[in-house]
Amino acid sequence: SSATSSEPCGRVVRLLTPTELVDSWYRDCGPRLLLVDCRPFLSFNAGRIKSAVNVNCGDRITRRRLQQGRLALWDLVACGQAREQLRRARDIVVYDDCTGDLECPQPSSSLSLVLAVLCQNGAKPAVLKGGFKEFQRQYAHECTSSASPEDSGSPPEPVDKDLTAWPVTRVLPFLFLGNERDARDADLLDRLGVGYVLHVTTTPPPGLQARHGPGLRCKRLPASDSCHQNLKQFFEEAFAFLDEAHASGSRVLVHCHAGISRSPTITVAYLMRHLRLPLVDAYRYLKAKRPIISPNLNFMGQLMELEQNLAQQPEQAPCAQCCRASATLLQLLAAEPTCAGV
Repeated sequence: SSATSSEPCGRVVRLLTPTELVDSWYRDCGPRLLLVDCRPFLSFNAGRIKSAVNVNCGDRITRRRLQQGRLALWDLVACGQAREQLRRARDIVVYDDCTGDLECPQPSSSLSLVLAVLCQNGAKPAVLKGGFKEFQRQYAHECTSSASPEDSGSPPEPVDKDLTAWPVTRVLPFLFLGNERDARDADLLDRLGVGYVLHVTTTPPPGLQARHGPGLRCKRLPASDSCHQNLKQFFEEAFAFLDEAHASGSRVLVHCHAGISRSPTITVAYLMRHLRLPLVDAYRYLKAKRPIISPNLNFMGQLMELEQNLAQQPEQAPCAQCCRASATLLQLLAAEPTCAGV
């Protein structure tokens, strides 16, 4: 039978072996059982148990907000469907990299914090004995990795036409986020007062400069939407271009093919740096503005690295022109006790 412990959340927490977990999929709980991976996002992206949901709370700011009750655990889940699953789930199995027992976990560990929050929410969490490493050793076929076919970097499926029809989004007083169609629309750019365009695409939209004339400042970041693309190498270049547009008094459009993954990643990164926001808040703010955004897992990992780098830099106050955007952000976050609509 499964081992138990009363640590770290004050309630009895079961320890499940990999075999017991697999057996439970076919017996007691079936689809009601939810797997929560509390390892760092990069580890989750490199390899995970199939159907697991990543809840990464390793950074200091996120941990403090969770402990203070200012952030719900499911707010840390990027996928809307998975977020709702975690919000409703009661039978949950949590795992980290290699925890073997619950007698001596560090109180500050992500595993301990996730268990404590789940218990406070009335869930009945169990812990996977041996963590991901032991489960992968015994049941590799039940795991996925960055080398799996679904993450192979093969050409993405065509984007739904309804998504490509999504209108351009005003993110800040001077910053717009859109798609390739928006970038080609000279009338739209004139109407918005856009004098700068940042393409996050492998190739620029054909004939763009000819349609808009020499007055339009353009820059391209040659990036694909894949699990192998290093987008963080372009962050500083993008920041400089957006700052230039801001300083000039003009407005700027950031776009990729559909305005769903690449350009939102750049935009979230800029919000983090420009407004000194944690990743979770920057993402929630942009998601509230443009609900179709969905940066791929690789890009989310790179945003987490940026968050760690920014945390080591001296504090800088946001510019006066963006104070209204900051106030709007605070209103949005205060109005959403869960991250519904994020």
